Amino acid sequence: MKVYHYFLVIASVVLLASCGSKKSVVSTGGNAMLEQQSIANVVQAVNAKRVSEPCISAKMSLNLSTSKNSTRVGGSLKMKRNDVIQISLVALGLMEVGRLELTPDYMMMVDRMNHQYVKCDYDEVDFFREAGINFYTFQSLFWDELFVLDGNDEAPKSDSYTLKDDAEGARSLKSQNENVAVAFVLDTTKQLVQETRFSRAYSEDAVVKWQYADWTKLGEQDFPGTMKLLFDISDENIEATFRISSVKPDSSWETRTEINKNRYTEVSLDTAFRKIMSLAK
Repeated sequence: MKVYHYFLVIASVVLLASCGSKKSVVSTGGNAMLEQQSIANVVQAVNAKRVSEPCISAKMSLNLSTSKNSTRVGGSLKMKRNDVIQISLVALGLMEVGRLELTPDYMMMVDRMNHQYVKCDYDEVDFFREAGINFYTFQSLFWDELFVLDGNDEAPKSDSYTLKDDAEGARSLKSQNENVAVAFVLDTTKQLVQETRFSRAYSEDAVVKWQYADWTKLGEQDFPGTMKLLFDISDENIEATFRISSVKPDSSWETRTEINKNRYTEVSLDTAFRKIMSLAK
């Protein structure tokens, strides 16, 4: 298993800002005051479902597939709100082969097999900087929450969104900046985000889809047991599926990964991305 496969999880979002755009208009219809009240009610209901546990750990399996190959690996997901997200990949249930660590200050990817790592600030990635993608974006994605680009951990307000109901009864909230749009498709029964879609600003064509299913109870709230990422890289359809189990409150783990620089070589972001793109060829 090549640990560079899991770089695609981040690279997919990095590349979303490079897609083409087509201007469209989101129309919700009706009286403006009633519309704003409706949006406020929807946002308030979804925000009320935010998980309150500050620290969790869970077992995880990751299946990554393209049109050419498929890779499956086990591991764990650990998160501490406003501090860190750690994804550990384990081969054969015995040996950690890779780790992804996201904090408010940096993102780091560690290749245990080849003794290499990448560590950088979010602003070092042009698309992250232009789109307003930061640690809190990923935090909300993994916690299954509403968010706004270039935001923080505060629950977003209703004036950040437009509301759309389609002919099939699906309800979605949309937010955007000048470069990127994010749409949240809602499970209206559970009042949870069922799918988060990234696109170019003013476009309805999703480039990245982050889907949620199989929610389980975590305290009084719900946590998704399945997260599926669908995206295109160089005309390649790529799907990454996280299956998460045994989710529990847990703070008994190290929140920072120490790198032995005598054994590990730091690789540049450009070098890592070239390796990512070579996988899609």
